[in-house]
Amino acid sequence: MIINKLKYFRLLFISLVLFFLSTAASSQMVMDISAKLVVKGGSAKDGIIKLYENGNLIENYVSDRSGKFSVSLDLNKDYIIEFAKEGYVTKKINIDTRIPDDFGQGKINLFSFAVELFQQYDEVNTVVFKQPVAKIKFYKQYNDFSYDTDYSKEILTKIQDTEKELEKAHEKKLQDEKVQNLAQQQQALAAKKAQDDAEKARIMAQEKAAAEARKKAEDEAKRKAEEEKAKQLEQQRLEAEKRKTEEEARKQAELLEKQKEAERQRIEAEAKIKAKAEEDARKKAALEAQLKIEEEARKKAAEEAAKIEADRKAQLLAQQQAEAEKKRKDDEAKKQAELIAKEHLAIKQKAEAEERAKIIAEDEARKKVALEAQLKLEDEARRKASEEAAKIEVERKAQLLAQQQAEAEKKRKEDEAKKQAELIAKEQLTIKQKTEAEERAKIIAEEEARKKVALEAQLKLEDEARRKAAEEAAKIQAEEKAKQYAEEKALAEKRRKEEDARIALEEAQEQAKNAEEKKLSEERKKQEEQDQLKKQLEEQEKLQRDIEVRKAKAISEKIREQEKAMKVAKASVDEVDKENYSKGKTVEVIEKDNMTITRTIYVESSAILIYLKVEHKWGGVYFFRNDQCISEYLYEIELKNS
Repeated sequence: MIINKLKYFRLLFISLVLFFLSTAASSQMVMDISAKLVVKGGSAKDGIIKLYENGNLIENYVSDRSGKFSVSLDLNKDYIIEFAKEGYVTKKINIDTRIPDDFGQGKINLFSFAVELFQQYDEVNTVVFKQPVAKIKFYKQYNDFSYDTDYSKEILTKIQDTEKELEKAHEKKLQDEKVQNLAQQQQALAAKKAQDDAEKARIMAQEKAAAEARKKAEDEAKRKAEEEKAKQLEQQRLEAEKRKTEEEARKQAELLEKQKEAERQRIEAEAKIKAKAEEDARKKAALEAQLKIEEEARKKAAEEAAKIEADRKAQLLAQQQAEAEKKRKDDEAKKQAELIAKEHLAIKQKAEAEERAKIIAEDEARKKVALEAQLKLEDEARRKASEEAAKIEVERKAQLLAQQQAEAEKKRKEDEAKKQAELIAKEQLTIKQKTEAEERAKIIAEEEARKKVALEAQLKLEDEARRKAAEEAAKIQAEEKAKQYAEEKALAEKRRKEEDARIALEEAQEQAKNAEEKKLSEERKKQEEQDQLKKQLEEQEKLQRDIEVRKAKAISEKIREQEKAMKVAKASVDEVDKENYSKGKTVEVIEKDNMTITRTIYVESSAILIYLKVEHKWGGVYFFRNDQCISEYLYEIELKNS
């Protein structure tokens, strides 16, 4: 009886789902629009496409570089699609989606069109574009949407005249810009030439005046130098001897000062190394004390947990014994005891899992702390050694810079003396250069020695830090292994005791298991029926999704094929020159790109209409009026009436 009811409800549910899906499909009929924005002489990127429904703006789109635009319009409404871009004429298309009440569930074909925007100019009156350039509505005799031909013929001439004026204005603007650019280039070239000539004249005048001034100054300097030369020779000799004595005394003083500075730096470096060693020892002692406190706390917690676990196990054993005694006396009480024992076993297993997870987490945390401490010690040692080396390098550079500045000043004075007394200065310069070379070699050797000492100190500190960190890590790892061994031993003992208790409960669990299996069998049967119903619903949903995907794929393929045909149609329309055709109808057949194009040109006094039939080799056929896609029925009717 229950199975029959389930089948009835299942069939009823599937029927309701199918009914709602068919209702939704019929209520979601829309008119699919595929449009393309073309900007003459520019890009469709950043074009603005606005959608108005019954006079109200409902959507605002920004075009990409392709200019493609697709939208689905609800039926029985009036829409305006506005195409605009800054600096270009705005165009509108009016689409009336009202259909007859007796249309039913007929198919609504995809409607495609392209809109071309021209650059706007103030001198051209574009008021004609304030009204739609085309109107699209449903024609009952075609059973499809098409252009309002009466409206199109009425406005076509006005639009063509305005577009011709815009084209002329665009060509005039390009010509004016070309003339203006040419004039600006000529003016720039003339101004540059005049500027270059003036600059050349100014430079020549300056060079001439400077040459005359230099010659006059050289003559005057030569005369004065000859007058002073005799007076200064003796004075220079005395000053040279005095400078030599002073220079020797200064060098001796500098040597003593450098020795004192080197000794001071050595003492400071030793003090820093000693302080660093004391700090490392203090940190190590603090770390050992902290680890010891943590270890004692963990041991105390483990003892407390073991005590609680022993009490709990004793209580559990007593309870199990009481339950076993009660089981022998009363079968109903036995079933209750089995449920309690099963619950306690689950709680115990959960507690054991939590305890094992806690032990693993604590182990990982301790390892992470040890590793972080090791890395921190190595980073601190490298940082301090780097700071010491940087400080020594800065002091060396400062000393070298001061020495170079003193040498530069000294060289400048000696060069002046050399020009005035070449013979005396030449001998002194030779002696001085030899002394300076020895001094520089000595300074460089001292600097290299200081750098070597600093580098050795840095390497020693880094090696000591790495050694201490490695020892600390090894110690922690050994302690962890010992603790892990003890924990594993305790856990093995705990498992042995638990196994004994488990064996005592197997008989009670066997009976509970049989009852549970019976219950599970009934639940599985019920679940299988529910799964079967769910599977049927999923298959129905999958079928609906496949239908939607195929529909979307078919629309996409149709759009792609129509776009290709529209490109060919536009090219075929653009290549038609009205002047080459007489008034009336002309039919041409063109073979191009695996397509057969039948072009019918109908020339009136004020306009020209071009009808195209594009037949693909693979069987696809499309029909166009000018570059607008139309149905086959509309194509045949209009050709017949034209």
